[in-house]
Amino acid sequence: MRRSSSPRGAHAAFGVILGIALAASRARAQDPRAPEGGVVPDRVAVRFVTPETGGAARPRFISERELAFFARMEALIEQVPLEADVYPDRYVRTAADRIVARAMLASLLVQRGVEPPDLPKLAAEQRAELADRVGGTAVLEEALEREGITEAELTAFLRTQVRAAYYVDKAITPVLAVTEDQLRETFRSALHPFRGAKFDDARLRLRRWLVAERMRASELEFLQSARARIKITSVLVKADERAR
Repeated sequence: MRRSSSPRGAHAAFGVILGIALAASRARAQDPRAPEGGVVPDRVAVRFVTPETGGAARPRFISERELAFFARMEALIEQVPLEADVYPDRYVRTAADRIVARAMLASLLVQRGVEPPDLPKLAAEQRAELADRVGGTAVLEEALEREGITEAELTAFLRTQVRAAYYVDKAITPVLAVTEDQLRETFRSALHPFRGAKFDDARLRLRRWLVAERMRASELEFLQSARARIKITSVLVKADERAR
C-alpha cells in the first residue's frame, strides 16, 4: 500500500502507530508479572509544540495515562466498550487532537490575563456533563480507576477545558449561550443522552450537553485551521523502539 503524503494521511498514520504503542504499553502496565508488582512509572506519550503554548522553548506533554483515559472517553461517548488494554487508533488520535486543541485555546485565554468566572463550579459542571455523556458517574469513575487518573488530575483537565470554551466563546464564536428555542429544538431532534426524559427534567443537563457539543466541534475546527503550525511527536513510540 502506498503511504499517503497528505497531512490527513500522515495524521492517520500517526494515530495508528500511537494507538498500537499505547495499547502495548498499557498492557505491560497491567501485567502482574511486571517488575515491582506491576507498578510502572508514568510515561510521556506525546510531545507537542505550538506557538500558542510557548513554542519550541516550552514544549507540552501528554502522559500515557491522560491519553489512555481520554481515548477511553471518546469510545464511551460513542457507546463502544473497550477491553482493558485496547485503544483503537481513531480514539487515540481524536483524544490527542482534543487535548492539544484545548491546551492551545486555554493558553490563549491565559495570555489575555483573564479567567472564567467561578472556575471551580464550572469545572464541576463539566465533570457532571462528562459523566452524562459516557453513561453515568459509575462509568466515569471506573474509567478513572482503570487508567489511574486521580480526581485532582481530572479537575485540572476540566479546568483547561473550561478555559478553552471561555476563549472560544469570547474570541471565535458563541458557544456558551443557549436560547430556549435552541434547547427545545435540540431536545426534539438531536441524539442526546436524555431522550427518555421529560424536557423540564432534562433541561439543565441538556443545556450542558449542547454547550459541550458546540465546543467539541469548535475545538477540532480550530485545530484543523492551526494544523500547519503544530508539531506533534509520539514519545511513547520512540521509547518502545529504544526498549527493543
